[in-house]
Amino acid sequence: MAKISGKILAVAAVLAVQTSVLAGASAEESKFILREYNGNVALFYDSSDEPAAVYRTPIEHFYPADRELLEKGIILGTREELRQLIEDLGLE
Repeated sequence: MAKISGKILAVAAVLAVQTSVLAGASAEESKFILREYNGNVALFYDSSDEPAAVYRTPIEHFYPADRELLEKGIILGTREELRQLIEDLGLE
């Protein structure tokens, strides 16, 4: 689990920098959001309340700091960022 923890925190830090560069960008303008949904990780488009996909990986498999990030939602601007984070997290 340490590998996942380090990866999610590193990716979140990179995304935070990328997000700050996008002046005026808000969560509603984002394309993809990975966040906790009914105990698992789910993908949401824009500000939708219904997930586009729910992964089988339980949120409890992540460290508390990672769970906190996923509970708040990790905002991704491109499909490539999304693909990379899904791969890094080993989501199924």
